[in-house]
Amino acid sequence: MSPEHLATLIAEIESADPLDFDALSIDAGGARRLMANHFCELDRRLADFGLATDERLEMMAAIAAHALVENMLLQFERLRAAGDKAEFRAWMKRHGIG
Repeated sequence: MSPEHLATLIAEIESADPLDFDALSIDAGGARRLMANHFCELDRRLADFGLATDERLEMMAAIAAHALVENMLLQFERLRAAGDKAEFRAWMKRHGIG
């Protein structure tokens, strides 16, 4: 796993559900590279700690799932603050919730 390959995979995933970076001081490519480098560094540290490939995969899946839960909560809060119940329901349906 290389940061470059991981960033490419992130971009492919994003193509189906683009993120809005307009209000940020980092562009999409920079954000992908930052997270890809971070993920690869985590993998290296877990390997250095002695975890086998399947154990690292499980830990990385847990980290990704935690990030998904955090993202879901942030999205719920954003949609609740906007007060648009139709948009909230559409977001839930788009993500297979409810």
